[in-house]
Amino acid sequence: MRLLLFRQKNFRNLVFPAFRPPSGLFALVGGNAQGKTSVLLGLHLALGGEVRGPLADLIRFGEREAWLYAEVETELGLYRVEQRLTPEGREVLLNEKAVGLRALYELPGSVLVLPEDVEVVLGPKEERRGFLDRLIGRFSRRYAALLSAYEKVLRQRNALLKAGGNGLFVWDQELARYGAEIMAFRRRFLQRFLPIFQDIHRTLAPGEAGLHLEVSVQGDFLEALRARREEELARGQTLVGPHRDDLVFLLQGRPVHRFGSRGEAKALALALRLAEHRLFWEHHGEAPLLLVDEWSEELDAARRQAVLAYAQGLPQAALAGLLAPEGVPVCWVEGGVVLCPGG
Repeated sequence: MRLLLFRQKNFRNLVFPAFRPPSGLFALVGGNAQGKTSVLLGLHLALGGEVRGPLADLIRFGEREAWLYAEVETELGLYRVEQRLTPEGREVLLNEKAVGLRALYELPGSVLVLPEDVEVVLGPKEERRGFLDRLIGRFSRRYAALLSAYEKVLRQRNALLKAGGNGLFVWDQELARYGAEIMAFRRRFLQRFLPIFQDIHRTLAPGEAGLHLEVSVQGDFLEALRARREEELARGQTLVGPHRDDLVFLLQGRPVHRFGSRGEAKALALALRLAEHRLFWEHHGEAPLLLVDEWSEELDAARRQAVLAYAQGLPQAALAGLLAPEGVPVCWVEGGVVLCPGG
């Protein structure tokens, strides 16, 4: 897949109306606060991606909405994606037809690598679990629906626990039904994802990497709920289920969030995103756009070379930073404007 044209209006600190990204690998180079990250965020959102934080933070200060447009070429043809961003949500047009955001998941899209991805490895388990859920949800509408249903049941059950627990049996049944299917989805997905993740990590760093799903339910779900009933009533919350599970990153069999260095965590986080990219590539049969912010930050020469080698094998990829890799075409970013030679 190739992004041919990107247009925007009122998106963060960007002021250019249009940007035609070069094909192949190119660099976005500029000083701090000049707009490099904003360009990457805009490209990622325009292609159907999601980012942290409220949409209102992505709209230029003083404006009510932002607008994004992307023209992409895939093996199946040309697609035009238009989005209107407001504090209330995103309105999406695909080839001038109103669609839901999930319709864009049929395209290869993009994978965005950010410095804060290291928090998926080192941060609280909600970060790791959230990453896993969002990734599986990209491939399965059923999984996204299960998560939504489970969370509704969980809120109802927690409310009953706070009120004394009368009528819990019905909600136990529902929680167990949805929860068991969610856990099965996660196990199946990790069986597919783990070999990809390990293969990419081997190119970035020494040491045997792994992913382990720590689950709060051992055996029968309903029995697990009954075993914790008194404690749940005392605390007013559900203590077992997929909302309490953790995706643990391992290096040489040891949990990295407890025993690893920041450099090791950075390599794992990078491997995670590149494995996501390869998974999308395998799924769609063509590579998504790869977007890497601060591509050399906290990486030694060998790891920078591994990232560069991966990106050079793609139809299109952008590495953003203060400096460009040697021999890579450069687009300069200054004051919210992107300038590319010959563009």
